[in-house]
Formats: sequence, structure tokens, C-alpha cells
Amino acid sequence: QLKASIALEAIGKLSPGYRAVFNLFVIEEYSHKEIAEMLGISEGTSKSNLSKAKLNLKKILTEEFSNLDDR
Repeated sequence: QLKASIALEAIGKLSPGYRAVFNLFVIEEYSHKEIAEMLGISEGTSKSNLSKAKLNLKKILTEEFSNLDDR
């Protein structure tokens, strides 16, 4: 449960655009084509936003865990 709360907190720190694509693709399991249609963006932008969301999540989680060491 702790892992889930940390993941949700990290996802909440993403920009709205990245968070929307991440949630729709990873959690809701929509395709990039469907996401593009829903959000009025290109499939390429959907793929790019997902990639950037994953990079940002990795950075956020890395920072969170390094901050845990300081406690």
C-alpha cells in the first residue's frame, strides 16, 4: 500500500498533459490513437508525452527515495 501511495503521489506531480496521457495509456489502457483523438493531439505527441512522463516519474521517484535517506 505504501508503494501505491508513493506512485500516486509521484503521478500527481506530473504536468497535467503528461499525467493525462500517462493515466489514459498505462491505467486506462487506451491506445495512442484513441488518446490523440480524445485530447485533440497527434499520436506522436501522445507517445512523446508518455515518454516524458515516464522520465519525469523516474526523476521524481529517485528524488523522493533519496530524500527518505535524509530522514
